[in-house]
Amino acid sequence: MDASRPLQAQGSAIALGLALLIAADARAGLYKCRQPDGHMVYQQTACGGRADVDPFEIDIRGPNGSEAGASARDYSIGTQAKQMRTERERLDRSRRSARRQAAAATKRATGQSPKTPDRAKCAKHRAEAAKWKQKVMQGYRKRTEKDYNEGKLEHHQALVDQYCD
Repeated sequence: MDASRPLQAQGSAIALGLALLIAADARAGLYKCRQPDGHMVYQQTACGGRADVDPFEIDIRGPNGSEAGASARDYSIGTQAKQMRTERERLDRSRRSARRQAAAATKRATGQSPKTPDRAKCAKHRAEAAKWKQKVMQGYRKRTEKDYNEGKLEHHQALVDQYCD
């Protein structure tokens, strides 16, 4: 029991120090204080007479060296997810376009006349493709489930391309 108490005190001191470090204004001074029992504590105010004072500076300059810390690119998770989503949608559009062009080239080469779009089937398969796209985006529990969902999405997307042209 006595052996776990110093670890708990050290963990709480570290948590307190990190909380103060996060909550503190970047321009405010931080003090690294050694407590009489040997633990280090980080705080905004001077340590007082009971502990050693060791002030230190925090470098808040950004990657480009500016004082504001703003970089040319936003690396937040939300921005990266948005970029990945737009890239995936762009690739999907280009694949659909390539499939349509290949189908049109095949029809021209074989001399088949173009069919008129079937609006009912087009709407049905667009709805199914949207449903399976949601299932793919929601995730999966097993690899087989992922493969099944992606296969269904591709199937209905191909039918959308066939009936909606």
